[in-house]
Amino acid sequence: MRVVIAGSSGLIGGALRAAYQADGHEVVRLVRRPVQAPDEVQWDPGHPDPHLVDAADAVINLAGAPLGDRRWNARYRDLIASSRIGTASALATMAARAAAPPIVLVSMSGIRYYGVDRGDEELTEASAAGTDGFLPVVTARWEAATRPAAEADVRVCHLRTGLVLSATGGLLPRLLTPFRFGLGATLGSGRAYWSFLTLHDTVAAIRFLAERKETAGPYNLSAPAPVRALDFTKALASEVGRPALLRTPLWALRIEVGQMGPEVLGSLRVLPERLTAAGFRFRDGDIESALRRALEESPDSPRSARP
Repeated sequence: MRVVIAGSSGLIGGALRAAYQADGHEVVRLVRRPVQAPDEVQWDPGHPDPHLVDAADAVINLAGAPLGDRRWNARYRDLIASSRIGTASALATMAARAAAPPIVLVSMSGIRYYGVDRGDEELTEASAAGTDGFLPVVTARWEAATRPAAEADVRVCHLRTGLVLSATGGLLPRLLTPFRFGLGATLGSGRAYWSFLTLHDTVAAIRFLAERKETAGPYNLSAPAPVRALDFTKALASEVGRPALLRTPLWALRIEVGQMGPEVLGSLRVLPERLTAAGFRFRDGDIESALRRALEESPDSPRSARP
């Protein structure tokens, strides 16, 4: 396969690129900075070039400014939105105008499509979109930006991805240090549902959707057993062999990280209905095995640091 990836330097993109290359596939990495490696091609989303995706088997869009790197002031909210919507629009336009259009465009989205907080409601791909908050609006526009590709008969899959568990990036490393010292805390009331999946299952699901000709539309990338925040805390404390008796209320989290906390950690009980119906099988379907796998795959596994 010839796979073109935008956003290949992030947690998911790096793992996906490595997996494809390990299996002998050709990977083309679209980068905005000057080229530094043979598999890289410089591009500018502001000036879409259809030649970059000509004859690609799959174009995979994982680009977007990180949610947790900075406080969400007005300028950074604009960057979060433009880096997602603009890139998706550019790639969709390129796919639609290519002389030999790619077979599929797989584009990152997120479970915040369903809203900031839906309580205990079970959410499938058929559930209504959320309208409360910044991320739900951005995510809906993010998905809509791929319309030019779909209108040109390019197969499009949207990845409504949950909390990706990896000891090398994302939320989990931020939690590990306090947990190692017995200062782990439940975030909020503990009743919010967290929908998660491992990095391994994330990569496997993306490849599954890219390669299955019958797949199109939105897919929830989330393990089939979402857990409450309290149960996540208990499972992580068990894995690192430390107690976790503290609680961080949402108002305190808002002081520490700004608007991001409630928007990213509100309750969404997401089920991968379409993904499992298509035949995908999760390797790590429950929180205990997911955390164990994520921590064991880290070079400095905290499990090995137990007293």
